[in-house]
Amino acid sequence: MPLRDYPWEPSYATSDIRDDGKLVDVLHDFYIPALNRVTHYDRVAGYFSSSSLAAASQGFSRFIENGGEARFVVGMQLDPDDAAAILQGDEQRASQAMLAELASPQQWPSAMRHGVELLAWMVANGYLSIRVGLRVHAKDGSPQLMDYAQDGYMHEKWAILGDGQDELYISGSLNESKTALAINAENINVHPSWENWGKKAIPQKHRNFNALWQGNHPAIKTFSLPEAVKSELVKIARNAGKLFEIDGTPRANPSNPVREKDELLPSFAERLRFAMLRLAPLLPGGERVAIETTPIEPWPHQRFVANRLLETYPRNHLLCDEVGLGKTIEAGLAFRALWLSGRASTIRVFAPASLTSQWLVEMAEKFYLPFVRRISRKGGWERIELLDGKLEQGLGQMFDAPLEIISTGLVINRHGGRLLTNLPETDLVLVDEAHKARRQTPDNQSVMPRFNRLYQELQSSLYSKSRTLLLATATPMQLNRVEAFDLLKLMPSAGAVQFSEDLCEIYYRVRDKLLNQEPMADYESEWLRRYLNNVRASSPEQWHFVNEHVLSPFGRSGLEDFTDRWLEPMMWEEVQPALSLLAPLGRSMLRHTRSLLRAYQRKGLLNANLAWREVTPSIIPLDGIEREVYDQLQEYCADLACHMASNMEEGQQRAAIGFYLSFLRLRYASSFYALRCSLERRLVKVQQTLDRKAQQVATSDVSREELEELPDDEVEGLILKHRTESDLTWEQGAVSRLLTTMDKLPTTPRKMHQLLEHINQRRIDCSDRVRQLVLFTRYTDTMEYLHGELRRRLTGCPIGTFSGAGGTLRQAGEFRPERLDRTTIKQRFVTGNIDILLCTDAAAEGLNLQSADLLINFDLPWNPMMLEQRIGRIDRIGQHHTQIHVLNYLYQGSVEEVVYSRLVKRFQEALTVSGELQFSLLPIQPEDFEDYAKAEGEEGKIDEEELIRRAQVHAKRIQERQKLTEFKAEDQKAAYDHLEAQQRREPLPASLESIWRIISESVYLKALGGGIESFAHGNAFRLVDVPGVPRDVLLTTSRELFEHGLGAEDTRRLHFATYGDPVFEKLLDSMLQPFDAVLSAWQERKLLSALQLGGQRWATADDLLGVEPPEGGEIELMARTERRLIRQDDRIGRQQKIMLDASAASLAEQKLKPKPDTPNNQIAELDRFRADVNRRHGQRVHLKFGAPDRNGMLALKDTLLWPVCEETAVLRVDADPLLLTATRDLILRQLGDMKKDSRTSHDVARRLRESTLQ
Repeated sequence: MPLRDYPWEPSYATSDIRDDGKLVDVLHDFYIPALNRVTHYDRVAGYFSSSSLAAASQGFSRFIENGGEARFVVGMQLDPDDAAAILQGDEQRASQAMLAELASPQQWPSAMRHGVELLAWMVANGYLSIRVGLRVHAKDGSPQLMDYAQDGYMHEKWAILGDGQDELYISGSLNESKTALAINAENINVHPSWENWGKKAIPQKHRNFNALWQGNHPAIKTFSLPEAVKSELVKIARNAGKLFEIDGTPRANPSNPVREKDELLPSFAERLRFAMLRLAPLLPGGERVAIETTPIEPWPHQRFVANRLLETYPRNHLLCDEVGLGKTIEAGLAFRALWLSGRASTIRVFAPASLTSQWLVEMAEKFYLPFVRRISRKGGWERIELLDGKLEQGLGQMFDAPLEIISTGLVINRHGGRLLTNLPETDLVLVDEAHKARRQTPDNQSVMPRFNRLYQELQSSLYSKSRTLLLATATPMQLNRVEAFDLLKLMPSAGAVQFSEDLCEIYYRVRDKLLNQEPMADYESEWLRRYLNNVRASSPEQWHFVNEHVLSPFGRSGLEDFTDRWLEPMMWEEVQPALSLLAPLGRSMLRHTRSLLRAYQRKGLLNANLAWREVTPSIIPLDGIEREVYDQLQEYCADLACHMASNMEEGQQRAAIGFYLSFLRLRYASSFYALRCSLERRLVKVQQTLDRKAQQVATSDVSREELEELPDDEVEGLILKHRTESDLTWEQGAVSRLLTTMDKLPTTPRKMHQLLEHINQRRIDCSDRVRQLVLFTRYTDTMEYLHGELRRRLTGCPIGTFSGAGGTLRQAGEFRPERLDRTTIKQRFVTGNIDILLCTDAAAEGLNLQSADLLINFDLPWNPMMLEQRIGRIDRIGQHHTQIHVLNYLYQGSVEEVVYSRLVKRFQEALTVSGELQFSLLPIQPEDFEDYAKAEGEEGKIDEEELIRRAQVHAKRIQERQKLTEFKAEDQKAAYDHLEAQQRREPLPASLESIWRIISESVYLKALGGGIESFAHGNAFRLVDVPGVPRDVLLTTSRELFEHGLGAEDTRRLHFATYGDPVFEKLLDSMLQPFDAVLSAWQERKLLSALQLGGQRWATADDLLGVEPPEGGEIELMARTERRLIRQDDRIGRQQKIMLDASAASLAEQKLKPKPDTPNNQIAELDRFRADVNRRHGQRVHLKFGAPDRNGMLALKDTLLWPVCEETAVLRVDADPLLLTATRDLILRQLGDMKKDSRTSHDVARRLRESTLQ
């Protein structure tokens, strides 16, 4: 029976007289009729007391029979000390206070006992959820009594009851005292939703209740019912027997289900709601559904990047966020949205081998994407089973899965042929660590570039065979300037400058003039105007973003004046942000730094904590036998390099030798145990080689990139092939002598002593338990050594490990560790059940360990980016501590100590922002570490002075690179706020809130025996007897609960109710069995505009909440036209390159000497000509050239950077000094790449014309 059909009075009071002369009975005249008609009941009233609970139970016996769900917020009246302790998480104090109210039920009056028993039965059976509220000051958060009113907030008593279509809002006394309960005294006012006042009040009250329920209300902080209290209510319900209303009206014990389970079916209305959930990703705004329903809360900049990728799809982009800011998250959000919406049906990630496992885990755990990770060129794969998190393996063909993660090592290793020859057309390709695709001599730009294999594969295969190409790198600012421009050659949105580093340089020189307030020449203004109009044509989305969300009104007007009216802006400074964001890199690069997060924090828009970090070097003396081992290792390395040089052809295995020796030095710096393991395995491999039993790694033609992809056991077998017997016998003796020296090492090395001392300082109350810490090491051998030592010494301390092989946990008091999956390890750590977590770098990506305030680097990588990734595991938004500490263990005098201690001090001002050390800016490359670590006399050895000089050069380049893409954090934040506000106004087809309501309010699921269960960090819904779903499974939409888990004692599986989760998918399929059209539309990913039934349309799940459509109607799926997804072409950039090459050819033929000469002499002729043009009036010269596609160039002439016109059989360009500079650089590179006797005007022009055809 609907609420609207009942004649409600405007108020009910026990002192009122009804029309029949009798006194009003609020229970029978209001509560029972109301609760007989409603399915949800939200109530804010009173305190947690037996009388309050009893009064709140009125009418529940009928409510239960409807399968209703109730949520109550009840207050607690406590002294400030108790309240403060509870607000800090002291659940025991809260339990004690509430259990006291439930004590001695046998002494309660009958009305109170009846009411509490009925309410307890509802809690025990999942019909009622209770959160307890504490009054705090609305401004400073200090605990207050419940009736405190000096901050302007009055604690009212009210409730909302609804039948799915209409609602009643009630307010008044809602008397809950023992006296009022005994005489059933109450006074309430009733406001229906179909009347004017109710229409206005109820939406506001819903917002208020949700704020209370979620703990976001400024004056009331709420927490879940403690488990001890819930257990007591369950006990009361179990002992209740027959249930009664408070006035003694008997009710038969509600039984659920009413019918046999196999006879139960969802109502048509419920199925319609689940159909909306199923199809939400296909509706307008569906891509945002994919983003907003992940188990992680994206940071503002991550939302922006993901939405940007979706809005511009299929455009190529550079993803360049600083280390730790979540490039993987941004990519995963975009992948998920494109996959669920059907806009992308194939996605492939190419990453270094060491990162492929991390990509697999991240995509499965955070985005529920069933990627496979290829583990061999033959197609072997592994994937994570989303139902139980287990790793599965199998065989198949390379590229036969729609979602694949592939090692770049497999791509660049050409043994067996080029892997990418068979790569099919792919909707989206992402290349991680894209900065590794580079030219070989970036510092020498006077010669033609030679690119490494990864870049060649990018350029020849991945670029042409992908609809969208994303290049991810955290280090664009550390690249040589030209290397950043090389990546732009894979970005069609760069427009006319795409294929020319020279044109990129021209733009930045012209821009810097403006920024430095230097006057521009007329030809420079005209060139910049044409460049900006080219941006408008080739990057319309970026142009729109800058105009609509970045520039001020003055800036927009100034930009329009300059580009369209040929007028100089009145205030160039207002246009300045556009000059960065529309620059060559700015058009394609999405980059953010921690300064943006600080900007959000300063404005109070970052709710979670962003900690400050303190990084401290812990320098360990190196002397005695430990020094002797180091010296002997250095001697072995130098002698091995010398032996190899004398027995091999020059350079034959140079890369492999250097790599192996660096590997040994890194193992030494990690632990003596790791070094011993490597040397023992090396000794075995040397003996096997002497016996001709070893499988040797061919290294005669192996690049550095390929070596970095090798597993450790293969590195230990390097440079054994083609060695003489005497040479191998020498090495066998050298390694044996080194191992003999290591036998003299103390049982507990100095570094281990240091670790034990730091752990000892963190002991809790002289026990084996310690304040949480995370320890990182590069090698599994070192981790296992530390695990064994700490297990033996700290028997009462729970110690966990996490590496590429998975996780383990040694419980306090136990000795043997148990194997646990990644999610369980993380949950145990953040809930405080692990004190010490030992990790290898395989765990550095994506693991959230923010409950710890100390991270110890037991060894240090020779790549500062990897160190930043480690620190990022605890230095995260939402860190529990205001300051975190990082301890770096360094041997005195080691390369690590020089770089991470002495060098950091020298660069402190450049690297520090408000006391925060940004290791991602540390100006050192891995090659610098390797060269400094070499032994005296070893080829390529550098001293500390040279190391510092290199660092200064790197630092200068970093500063220059930063200027290329400068976009102030405050300006970024303002632009993103403006954009987000616009997006919020657009309806969302489904959200976590609507998913939760549809599941938790399902009468069918409750009738099967399901129900809501409350936990310390949120609520979950228990699923029972749902076809295809295992038993003892719970679903939640609470990110906090999913992060922390159910608790160590609860072994049931908790799943997140979102798309891709197997339990959620099974639930949707089960609910939609009769709706074949809905299931078919989902499987085929048909884009829809709305669901229609009987002429009424719905496009969001919220539209359907509370709607009761007639049974048996037919759902119509309203299709929408799919926008054609065409890969962005690069015609503008190619035609501009052709024009540039052809102009250079024309200039070379006219101005270079016809006879061979040196590059300097030849280029001097051009420089004289360029200087002459600069002196001319108008500063122009006509250059005539031929083009392979004249019509194609003329069709795009308005988007090129210099005006082109047709002249009889050729084309003509009016060349200015900028074009002459670009063509000069092209000619110089050709001259530098040619043999001495071919440096003639004719041959240079010929080579340039040939390049136009490539």
